[in-house]
Amino acid sequence: MKHKTIILTITLIVLFLSACSKKQEAELETIAAAKNYVDVAEVEIKTIEETVTYSGTLEAAKAAFVGPELSMKINKLLVDEGDVVTKGQLLAVMDNTKLKQAEAQFDMAKKNYDRMKSLKNAGSVDKQTFDQIESAFKTAQSAYEFVKNNTQIVAPLDGTVTLRTKQEGESYSAMLPSAYGDPALFRIVNLDVLKMNVNISDVDINKVKKGQKAYIYVDSEPGQAFIGTVSFVSPEADMMSGTFPCEIAIANKDHVLKPNQYAETNIVINVSDNTFVIPKYALIDEGIVFVVKNSVASKIKINTGLSNENEIEVISGLQGGDMVIINGAIGLPENSNVVIRNQ
Repeated sequence: MKHKTIILTITLIVLFLSACSKKQEAELETIAAAKNYVDVAEVEIKTIEETVTYSGTLEAAKAAFVGPELSMKINKLLVDEGDVVTKGQLLAVMDNTKLKQAEAQFDMAKKNYDRMKSLKNAGSVDKQTFDQIESAFKTAQSAYEFVKNNTQIVAPLDGTVTLRTKQEGESYSAMLPSAYGDPALFRIVNLDVLKMNVNISDVDINKVKKGQKAYIYVDSEPGQAFIGTVSFVSPEADMMSGTFPCEIAIANKDHVLKPNQYAETNIVINVSDNTFVIPKYALIDEGIVFVVKNSVASKIKINTGLSNENEIEVISGLQGGDMVIINGAIGLPENSNVVIRNQ
């Protein structure tokens, strides 16, 4: 039994050494063949956009803090945070004590005014007296409308209620700021259109123009580009930073983007249509690429144009359909035989 075990062990050792020998032999053959494996990309005819990149925050293009201009008690609140409202919709009803007083004064002034108009038409009252009564009537009417507008609080725009600062029955002060700044009972934000605020450097200020397209990116939607338009570029630099305030308007129909969200933008400053384009990392040196033809890699000098983060325009030196090396060109000798891996 012991003898059989020794023979089995020796057999296994011989097989192992044989396998190792074959593996080493294969590796040596690969090295001896000196094959250059590369990845290539075809020269495309397409549109390329040159961009400048900035970051900033999003905010609503239309938003408002809403509240009465008079201090009074809150009788009824008709909306809550998260509710969608339309322009003119009743949001809250305040205590009507001041409204009743203003209404009574207005009714009295209107009766006097109507009586004086009759007397004036009959020639029984002088112009000065009539003018005084008319002025009192108009003053009482304006006061009544003012109190009425501040008793029934309506939405000044379509949007979503993002803030409600008080509860029913509480007192509202038009003089004291809320914890969020200006005195307000509600904040309404229209999410249909947002704007992005960025600060353009002195280097790029003459490249960025109103009306240019911009791509917007946010972390909450990785890989998705939202389209915006440069809506404002300040002609004056900020005194503190030396940069130029810029706004980008962004349609947000589905409300995917949110106010105060951090974002990045690529502003399109130049466009070249129907031009030759290659991946930017095909360049092994300034203006030099490797082109593969009949499995031979040759260096080509090219003239380049527009570029962005990933691509570069080829003005001359290449044609559509040419294959440029995008991986494996570093250290590759001129006119080397290559094996393309990604085809």
